[in-house]
Amino acid sequence: MRLPLLVTITLIASATAIFEDQVGKFDWRKQLIGCPARVDFDKIGSKSDRLLISTEQSILSSLVLNTGNIGWRRIMEDSNQVVQPNGLTFTKDHEYIYSISSDGRSIRVWHKNNGVMARQLTISEQKSTIQAIHVSNGRLHVASGKTLMVFRLGDDKPLETIVAKRERSFSAFFQQDDHLVHVSAFPGDFNLEIVKISDDGSFETPKQVIIDGFDVEKCHHQSQYISCYHNSQLLVADVFAQKVHKTTLDSKLQSISGSGRLFLARGSQKVHILEVTSENGLQVRKSIDLTSSDTVGITENHESIIVASPESIRIVFVNSGKHFEAKREKNEQNSRIRSIFARKNEKDWEIVLVGNDCRIEFVTVDEGSKIVNLEWAREESLINTVSVEMVDLPLSESQQMIEDEFEEEGQQNIIAAFVRRIHSQVGQLIRQVTKNVEKAIQVVTSLSRDGNGVADFINSVRAAGQIGSASSSGPFERDYFNLRKVIIVVTSSGTVFGIDSSDGSYLWKLWLGDAFSPLESQLDQKRVPLFVQRTTAHYQLDGLASVVFSNKITQNGVIVSFNPMIGKVESRNELGYPVKRLTILPIHNHRHVFPVMLIGKNDEIAVFPSIAPEELTPSTTSLYLLDLQKSSVQGLKVDISTQKVTPIWQGNLGLTSDDEIVAVKGKSFNQKVHSQGRVLVTREVQYKYINPNLAAVATINKNTQQLTITLVDIVTGQVVHSASIGKSAKPIHLVHSENWIAYTYWSEKGRRTELGIIELYEGTEENHTQKEMFDSKIVQKLPPVVAQQSYIYAQGVDAMSVSETEQGLTTRSILVAHPSGNIHEVSRRLLDANRPMELTPAMREEMMIGYMPEIAVATEEMINYNQTVHRVRGIKTSPSGLESTSLVLAYGTDLFFTRLVPSGTFDILKDDFDHVLISLVLTGLVVGSYVTKRLARSNALASQWS
Repeated sequence: MRLPLLVTITLIASATAIFEDQVGKFDWRKQLIGCPARVDFDKIGSKSDRLLISTEQSILSSLVLNTGNIGWRRIMEDSNQVVQPNGLTFTKDHEYIYSISSDGRSIRVWHKNNGVMARQLTISEQKSTIQAIHVSNGRLHVASGKTLMVFRLGDDKPLETIVAKRERSFSAFFQQDDHLVHVSAFPGDFNLEIVKISDDGSFETPKQVIIDGFDVEKCHHQSQYISCYHNSQLLVADVFAQKVHKTTLDSKLQSISGSGRLFLARGSQKVHILEVTSENGLQVRKSIDLTSSDTVGITENHESIIVASPESIRIVFVNSGKHFEAKREKNEQNSRIRSIFARKNEKDWEIVLVGNDCRIEFVTVDEGSKIVNLEWAREESLINTVSVEMVDLPLSESQQMIEDEFEEEGQQNIIAAFVRRIHSQVGQLIRQVTKNVEKAIQVVTSLSRDGNGVADFINSVRAAGQIGSASSSGPFERDYFNLRKVIIVVTSSGTVFGIDSSDGSYLWKLWLGDAFSPLESQLDQKRVPLFVQRTTAHYQLDGLASVVFSNKITQNGVIVSFNPMIGKVESRNELGYPVKRLTILPIHNHRHVFPVMLIGKNDEIAVFPSIAPEELTPSTTSLYLLDLQKSSVQGLKVDISTQKVTPIWQGNLGLTSDDEIVAVKGKSFNQKVHSQGRVLVTREVQYKYINPNLAAVATINKNTQQLTITLVDIVTGQVVHSASIGKSAKPIHLVHSENWIAYTYWSEKGRRTELGIIELYEGTEENHTQKEMFDSKIVQKLPPVVAQQSYIYAQGVDAMSVSETEQGLTTRSILVAHPSGNIHEVSRRLLDANRPMELTPAMREEMMIGYMPEIAVATEEMINYNQTVHRVRGIKTSPSGLESTSLVLAYGTDLFFTRLVPSGTFDILKDDFDHVLISLVLTGLVVGSYVTKRLARSNALASQWS
């Protein structure tokens, strides 16, 4: 019995090691926790400390205090899109963490050491965002919505339950010694309802305390107090004494915070430190002058106040007039601090700073040296990624020499062209010789250090061959196959990052300012458009990219242009009006920059950078846009030369008032189509309907649950095709590429996810043989031939995308992100509308795939293998220098980057190909052939003499 078990375990272990050498070689993952709403310092027995963090993205996590690494992380299902400013509601004791999850419907108990869930308790079936939780005296007290409950620790059933008649607007527990009360308020009522909880877990009769003008947004609760402010007046209610203290300060208040018996009432220019005493009531202890960039916090022991700014950190002692200031290194690309969490230990102050850009910094401040030491930092704004582009690295020196060699200038003069070519090739020769000398020196140095054996020699040659490869430690230049790129990431928090695609390291960071606000799209989505206006292909000029956003104070549009290689801002322009539409123009100016056109609320037009009239041609003077209104869809003609917007058609596309537009997809700006036709089994060619002006509009009817996919030409307003699917529901995702549209939806009838495909063809006779480009204004002889098919997909879908290659020759793959965290690669050959029901011998010879209603989901087709990527919101693909390889970045709660080879690596040797060994073998064979030839000649001569 033991032998078969041992063999089985051995086989399983070997199966899990498939492609083990590939793990982490071409891919990387960044795990994020989000913007912290609450941070607690916690002790891990006699070991180092940790931070328990609840974030706005409904994530509960533990960070190692010394390194900032994630100890464990638990992602709740509460909020996939909605941000919760107060984070998860949780409390803790010496062993467990107790959190309220499932929108206030359940309690989860977690082990603090490893984050493993111990148990789950049910509160009610009603959702609520007004929550409170408290643990003491062996009991767990929970308030969620209308429900107030008490559990004995370890029990699954409550000891006592109270259900209010209406929803609460405020809920909190307060404890003083052994006395515990629950305080709540109801909308539109200034009365605070105080319920005392006895030792046996029962609730006593509620009592009332009145706070004039009680407003949850202007109140704060701590220890045994509830503090509220109104203009310059501060009210503090003692929930145990049931007494309200009032005072009026000398400035208008902006916020209230505090801990213990101390209150921090902040005005525009100073913060007042107040304390409630039994003798004098509410008294001002100290006032501290502030600037607009200062943020105030208080330590856990309530003995000192922390005032942090981009330039310094001030420590103010409450019980004395003593204070000191420590300078910190200022970084213009970091935002101002929005919250502080601090504690005082025996040696120094440990402070966690959270910025408006969701950057977490852990610093220590020593009173003796007055130095701020940055221990670690985490860029958590990446969890809010909304736009991604991949930009090629600059050309290498040898590639620039090749470009110089074939410059168009000087081609008229044959002598100058010859001299330029000789100069360029001499430079390339010198560069190659220098590189080989460096490799030889490295080999000799390695042999002298490690040994002189054959194995040491082979290893030294292999190591030397890796000099100059595309790695983070190599030169910042394009590699031979253009596989290393700079990933430009824009977040809805107002930050732009440059990330090295080789290892995920940060190259630079750009903060867009405190007045940053995302744009509102026509589909009620927040977005920050990113455009690459000039790539690094023009090696004499730097690359150029731009982001467009809104000023949250003036609501006007702002466009910021920067160098994508180093993040340096080139220009910043603020419009005098809000942005309604924007796009990148398909023409470039004399500096090879594709301008961005912004259309204002009243059809004002601005182009950045400006383009001269002589650079416009008749074919590029006008631009056509699709505009989605509440009740109709219209096509707009934008005349760039006169800067006028003219509606040219308007209609509802057959939509009713009950139809909701959920997705609109056009074609990629720079997508390439390699083949204009598809060869059939009959050897006929079916030509693709390639219309660059085609847009796919997905709508769903709220009453009939009917999904409609409408394909409309935005130039003429002609509906090319319309498909309807009954009994459908969200989520709905679209992918539009070449002559086909793929979409997914939830089928209410089948209770499953279904995946559909629509393909458009012109027929077997090409209608546009006389034209170089498709023209929507030329009437088609016949409508396009439509082929469509649906498949069952046995997984949910969070995001969809399609692979992109340099020439479009490689078979495309559709990338589908699952809610479980997998990213599935579905070959375009499987998602084909022309898969036949029955295969003929001719079809089998062409290796066609017969129709099956279900798309198989195999584990080996997951491009992220076992590296789970949570809450994927988008997938960005980009071509590389290899036609077989596409680069992929999936973003959401995590970032995951990898390479994709839909048709295999047909244009490059495998990465594990041993170049050194094959070179040595070939050298040995050549040498051996000469030696054997010489020996054979000697033997022949000897035999003749004999």
